[in-house]
Amino acid sequence: MHRLDWSDLQFILAVANNGSLAAAARALQVNHSTVQRRISSFEALHDVTVFDRRADGYKLTVEGQQLLEAARQVEQAVWGLERKIAGTDLKLEGTIRLTTTDTMLHMLLVRHLKRFRERYPAIRFEVSTTNSLLSINRREADIAVRPAPAMPDGLYGKKACDFRLFIYASPAFAEANKAVAAGAMDWLAPGETLAGSTPGQWIRRTFPPANLVMTADTMMGLTVAAAEGLGAALLPSYVGDNHPGLVRLDHDTENAGNGVWVITHPDLANAARIHTFMDFICDALRDELDPGA
Repeated sequence: MHRLDWSDLQFILAVANNGSLAAAARALQVNHSTVQRRISSFEALHDVTVFDRRADGYKLTVEGQQLLEAARQVEQAVWGLERKIAGTDLKLEGTIRLTTTDTMLHMLLVRHLKRFRERYPAIRFEVSTTNSLLSINRREADIAVRPAPAMPDGLYGKKACDFRLFIYASPAFAEANKAVAAGAMDWLAPGETLAGSTPGQWIRRTFPPANLVMTADTMMGLTVAAAEGLGAALLPSYVGDNHPGLVRLDHDTENAGNGVWVITHPDLANAARIHTFMDFICDALRDELDPGA
């Protein structure tokens, strides 16, 4: 019997999780032929058919499904071991994989990353901007800096501060709509991927869909559209107050607020570069967004 190679199982998991060789290749950052070759080699070596090759993609066989369940257990164990090893690292060096939103990166974090690097030049950053919370359990990211009302279950973190959201528009739009009720104005709203966010929920709870002239899947997209005069948008104060093309409208936004959370996995919390950066960025954001705290 041939011994299993964990790297082979990673290719099987990638195809099963992504549904095609091309998508698996993108996820693994290899080419299409490499994935095909590794799957075929595994099947030949272990005399098992893991996937049925169909016109609509690779589909797991019964044997493949059983193998997938076992592979996922191995994957969880490997991730856990990697986190525990990373969590014992006491050196202030290495890479921090950071996930955040595009808005927070552009409007807040970049200048603080620069300050952190000046203090700790042996630490590098890999930054991913996405509206979804990359899986810290799967080590897709080490630290997440995100606006959220609460921290996700099972993770470790700190709330750096709170911030308010207000209504912003271009000066020309504000002048043209100064006598118009908020409910009658043209509105810009977060799209489906942000429907569960605080701005997304507030807009849909407050104004009818007929008033929405545009949705976007990023807050930066809404910010640019508002500055161009397309409509009014509910934006974080750290965005709207610092954008030269926007003014704050005098409409009530009671209960429109959020927290900024800095999150990691409990297994990583004791790694020197992780807890040092978390403390640093929490202090920096608190000083900037809530200077009276």
